[in-house]
Amino acid sequence: MTKKENLLKVLRCEEPGWVPFVLNFQQWFVHHQNNNILPDELKWCEDYIDAMKTLDIDIFTRSLDNGCREVDTTLERQEIIEEKPLGTCKTIRYETPYGIAQEVHQEQRDQSTWHDEEFFISDWEKNGKAAMAVLEQTDFVWEKEVFEKSAKKIGDDGIFNLACWATPLKWLHWKAGLQDSCFLIMDNPKEIKEYCDLYWSKLTPILKEMADHPEVNSVILMDNVDAPFYGSFLAEEYWTPYVQDAVSIMKNKGKFLWVHACGQLSGLASEFTKSKVTGLEGVSHKPIGDWSVSEALNTHPEYIFNGGFSGEEQRMEKDDDVRVFYKKYLAEASKKRFMFGASCNTSIGTSWERIKLVRDIVREWGGMPN
Repeated sequence: MTKKENLLKVLRCEEPGWVPFVLNFQQWFVHHQNNNILPDELKWCEDYIDAMKTLDIDIFTRSLDNGCREVDTTLERQEIIEEKPLGTCKTIRYETPYGIAQEVHQEQRDQSTWHDEEFFISDWEKNGKAAMAVLEQTDFVWEKEVFEKSAKKIGDDGIFNLACWATPLKWLHWKAGLQDSCFLIMDNPKEIKEYCDLYWSKLTPILKEMADHPEVNSVILMDNVDAPFYGSFLAEEYWTPYVQDAVSIMKNKGKFLWVHACGQLSGLASEFTKSKVTGLEGVSHKPIGDWSVSEALNTHPEYIFNGGFSGEEQRMEKDDDVRVFYKKYLAEASKKRFMFGASCNTSIGTSWERIKLVRDIVREWGGMPN
């Protein structure tokens, strides 16, 4: 059985040949590659796919170029690039009939990540209409050949879990920030619902294209689901109905729909059940998260668990402590409807030897053939 065939068995809730090890370590790889500190085993790698194959991973990744693009049709996109102490600072600006819409992204070069310094929307009366004007003229497109190139290189070693933007609630977080999104929903519910529905109307055709593509098996919406920022009253209106729609689009074509998640999740369990989402990618256990494997698997009969490697195990000093932890953790886990992955991400500070140790522990427990 190939790794791809085995992953499909897991997704279909069939008995797998072994428990897949699907650790996401893309940020870790890029950071080490950019800083010329890759371990000798990975120095030959051209890209993340090569790195996953070297680790002998069951490739189930969303961390590749997905071919998703946003194209301006009537407004001119202005980009201002500045070098600052932390790294490159990128300002994106549009001049609209309702004023300036602007967002600022600051690179955190030492951490190989980015931080949003300024959002399109801070107050609806001030710049909400300008942000709406930008969205109205934006076309969402999917360059299938980009996906197909990566899928071909992955081959029988796994599945490209195709990332496709996010839910309207996460889109609002991207454009207004976590805090102001809550205020906007409370103060301008009608306008925000219109904004979210407009966004979803543009994303839906892309989801349908992906569902129709014969090489697409699974799609993931790139949220960061976490109860403190996805309160149940928010999720009920701005998350669950849209995920239900996406699940239906995929399921009608025999495909699967995931959402990225991290942090505290138990308070949203009822919404996950209603959504019928295939799974949440990156579920964290205590003390970072608050949702156990058994609780997650009770979400609904076709729910797939993805998680297991959190910051706690990444930072443990002694290998024996890691072995003791996983002896207990995996004893409570399931060998069906289960993928062992990162609880959100693999820290750039994690050692390569630790990654391989956890792989070997999971392989032995999960029954991977030699």
